Amino acid sequence: MTGDLWHRLAAEAEQLDAQAGRELRRALARHAAPLRVQVAGRAGIGREAVEDGVRRALSRDKALSPDDSAGHLVLGVPVDTPDGPEPVLDADVVVYVVPRRLDPSVAHPADRAVLTAVDRRRVVLVVAGEADPAECAAVALGMGAAQERAVAAGDEHAVADAVAVCAATARELRDEQLTRTAAGVAAVPRVRELVEHVLDLVGSTDAAGAR
Repeated sequence: MTGDLWHRLAAEAEQLDAQAGRELRRALARHAAPLRVQVAGRAGIGREAVEDGVRRALSRDKALSPDDSAGHLVLGVPVDTPDGPEPVLDADVVVYVVPRRLDPSVAHPADRAVLTAVDRRRVVLVVAGEADPAECAAVALGMGAAQERAVAAGDEHAVADAVAVCAATARELRDEQLTRTAAGVAAVPRVRELVEHVLDLVGSTDAAGAR
């Protein structure tokens, strides 16, 4: 996204309307914050190994880390633990690890419940072991996840590729959120004019990039 335009807008807004300028600065800070990646799953299925693989992929792959200053925050999240708190999967990217099952289309209730509230565009489903693509797709179907981002834990390159796709989607979602926030900022008329001008320029840039 055209970051310089947004920062210039925030700087000009601060001179004309301090409150609006602060709101824009906060929105820009959220937009630029490191991507959060949660690696979640029930105990005993290899979540920790997948988490280690995700960390390695994020640290070495420039496609996943286009801005070294931003980086990524990777968090392990246990699911369905005795007396443990209900997990909250609210990261930019959620890597969810599930075991292989005799019937791959049958999901464990705890896995299905925890993923229900997660935007499927943010989810990479990782099937433990050396599951083949057809098995991974069947697991995704049973979980309500995207089949194209269901991969085997044993294929670290496929996991990294799926995380890269989700990371790119997460950045697009952040762009959309920044645009919505700016569009809704209450400000004096001159700042609103500046905001609308930037929104028009950003929209034109995005449309040109899509062609």
